[in-house]
Amino acid sequence: MPLRIESICRTHRALLSDFQNPHASLVEYLKRYAVRHAEKDLLARTYLAIDDDAGTPQLAGYFSLATVSVERGAAARLPALDRLPRFPIPGVLLARLAVDSRVHGQGLGRYLFEEALGLTLQLAQTGPVAFRLLVTDALDTAAVRFYEHFGLAPLEENFPCRMALDLFPLLVGVAQPR
Repeated sequence: MPLRIESICRTHRALLSDFQNPHASLVEYLKRYAVRHAEKDLLARTYLAIDDDAGTPQLAGYFSLATVSVERGAAARLPALDRLPRFPIPGVLLARLAVDSRVHGQGLGRYLFEEALGLTLQLAQTGPVAFRLLVTDALDTAAVRFYEHFGLAPLEENFPCRMALDLFPLLVGVAQPR
């Protein structure tokens, strides 16, 4: 399925109404808050995966990115962070990632995660701010397994389960030679 990724805006409202996902909170966020958070409140930026294959654009999935800070003690399960100072660790929050139920199982979740990670790494490399972590909150055990596949480690046991990926190894691997 050929997809295009676009940052959400008011003109996308018609696409949002038909989105389906088993997690009602993911559907509600998209329909009620995503545009407002992006345009008015500046709390998160949501990216839509739009499928134009059928002639009429269809929303196949989305993800939202925001900023986050993780208390140093909460990151104890990531041993690579042990040498960092004892203050909160900045990161990017993958606040939501959802695939429309009608296209579930076609690899779109992986594609959306890779897009979110790519945007995060691009900001880390060239942006005006520095941060160390990609963080998300997995809603259930299936989501934990999904994110573990990409190297995110659970920071707690309860749900939603906060998970984090140390971006340092990815950033060092693509650093420009001096």
